[in-house]
Amino acid sequence: MLQMRNHTPYAARLLVLPDPDGVESAVLIVQGTFRLADGAPSAIQAPLIEADTYAGAPGASPLCDASDLTLAKPGTDVLIEGAAHAPGGVAVPTFCASFAVGPVRKTVRVVGDRQWRRTWIGVRATQPLAVRAVPLSWVEAFGGDAPPRLEHPAHPVLSHRRCPPPWGGCGPIPPSWSPRCEHAGTYDQAWKRTRAPFLPADFSPRFFHVAPADQVTAVPLSGGEPVELVNCRAVGDLRTALPRRALRAAFRFTGSEQLPVLHLDTVRLLPDVDEVRLVWRAVLPLGRRVLALQQVEVSDG
Repeated sequence: MLQMRNHTPYAARLLVLPDPDGVESAVLIVQGTFRLADGAPSAIQAPLIEADTYAGAPGASPLCDASDLTLAKPGTDVLIEGAAHAPGGVAVPTFCASFAVGPVRKTVRVVGDRQWRRTWIGVRATQPLAVRAVPLSWVEAFGGDAPPRLEHPAHPVLSHRRCPPPWGGCGPIPPSWSPRCEHAGTYDQAWKRTRAPFLPADFSPRFFHVAPADQVTAVPLSGGEPVELVNCRAVGDLRTALPRRALRAAFRFTGSEQLPVLHLDTVRLLPDVDEVRLVWRAVLPLGRRVLALQQVEVSDG
């Protein structure tokens, strides 16, 4: 009987899933929860997210959380859950908030509520109201359901006739939204005849990335990368680094052992609660060796 031994304080899960080519693969997923300020392990370790959860109706509203139970991601998703906070906690009509993790850097312009009004010189926006904090959510982003309070700093909304691309959401993207859906592959009659129920031949693993494209690294992060948060916390800015851990995985078969690398493929920043969650993943193709896998062990250091 297959057993998993977790010698770490972190949440861990072992799955057997078909890869894009239909080959049965063992997927080991480990999530560590740490204090953001100093990288120390948190006393309470958050569980893995087992299913996508939406702000409203699935497919018609933004994702709140994206499932961790997937195959490998080519790089690392950097997600931030929280709000942009006005400097010093004093409400102002507009300000910028930014965050950086290693090579990922993003700045969002925050604008208070406005209205479009018709004047003698045409339709104009009212002066923005002062705002103290705005969630870094797609609901608040230009193109969302609410009045756009998050904008690209280089492409502000200046006219009701001008429509810049949606911008400002820093959380996960639903599978039906662009650009994720373009990586899902083609589900046509040819797929039904030749591939179903497995993924299409033109499926891209980039589909498993849930962060906006500018929050995805080309190759996985290693831990230890610098972190900078500006106007992303109610208690002030922060400069720190991602925790660096030496996780090890051992897959033991009848008469053999393999040691796949656990890649860091998801970083979740939760500045308002001084928390960062790191998700590592190892995927090992099994094929006909499914029944030969006896035990999986994971350790830290």
